[in-house]
Amino acid sequence: MLRLLRWVSTPALAGLAALAQWQALRPVLGGAMPGMVAHAVFSDPMACALAWQAIAAVFAGGFMTCALPSGYRERRGVFSHIALMTFFLPVAGMVVVMGVLLMGYLFPPPRELLAAGRVETPGFISHLVTRVRHGAGMRLRARLRNVQGELDDRVAALISVQALPSRVTSEIARDLLADPVEEVRLLAYGILDGLEKRIMQQVFAMRERHATAQDDDERAHACVRLAQLYWELIYQDLVRGEVLRFTLARVEHFAREAIEQREDDASMWYLLGRCALLRENPDVAEMHLRQAQFHSFPTERLLPWLAEAAFQKRRYDRVAQLLGGLGAASAGSAGNGGDASTAGIADIAGIAGTRATGSATASPLVQPVVRFWTRRAP
Repeated sequence: MLRLLRWVSTPALAGLAALAQWQALRPVLGGAMPGMVAHAVFSDPMACALAWQAIAAVFAGGFMTCALPSGYRERRGVFSHIALMTFFLPVAGMVVVMGVLLMGYLFPPPRELLAAGRVETPGFISHLVTRVRHGAGMRLRARLRNVQGELDDRVAALISVQALPSRVTSEIARDLLADPVEEVRLLAYGILDGLEKRIMQQVFAMRERHATAQDDDERAHACVRLAQLYWELIYQDLVRGEVLRFTLARVEHFAREAIEQREDDASMWYLLGRCALLRENPDVAEMHLRQAQFHSFPTERLLPWLAEAAFQKRRYDRVAQLLGGLGAASAGSAGNGGDASTAGIADIAGIAGTRATGSATASPLVQPVVRFWTRRAP
């Protein structure tokens, strides 16, 4: 019954709105007003036009409320918005309202589209906070970026950051070098300086060993360690700009020197491939990565970087194919704690000289990328 009443009242409201709009225009156009009720307020043409315009706005608001789909009709303010638009935009408001409905009727949305719905805001469950362990880095980062927060809290958060992996620590500390608080800037600089000094001390010691090497094996071992240590400066984001380019050249120099001594060192081919990717030279990168694969470097660790090389060459079909292999490896070895994309110098040192078979899986950070390119369900 209500539906029938709505179907009957909707065109009636549209007709009344159009009639009222026409009556509002007649005084403005200077036409006569036959049948108009003799009242003082209608003696003024402008007052008469505004009165009819208000009536037209009310009818237009009622018509739009009845004509809209149920999902839109239940929204608050539909009637008032349409009524105000019709009142302040004579004729144009009615044209817009009717035009919107006509466009929706002529070009309906595809049936396969899912209906939009409202999602309730999740509530905060305080007793579960103590059980949450993930996102510690993001919480610390949020506390550090809150320049309006208390200084003691920010300093405590910055000290706690040192417990995170050094790659994350350096990124956060570098962001804080421009912090308005001097204490925070000094602590951030101290963290970065400490990380760099720790690696550079190992570099100096290894360079001395490289200079005093007694045979080829000892020299090759020193070259491998030097390439890894210089790469760690890049991996931990401790060098940028011109220093980054110099460090990259040092990695390539020692990696090539190590390969001259031991051509089957897969980890050095891998580093050369990563360096070529940083130089945006995908053809050379793929050649080096294939050499690493030929010398038994774990294929699962190479797939993300081969995919990146294909991406730089705009071979997007190749990217999906390579990451599809990584996703299959991840699915087949679920539960394995390996990390293909974030393998740093510690991983390289562990696999140097080994002939490990593929046991790495995509990290949680890479899995969304793999799903994007391979369209896998989460």
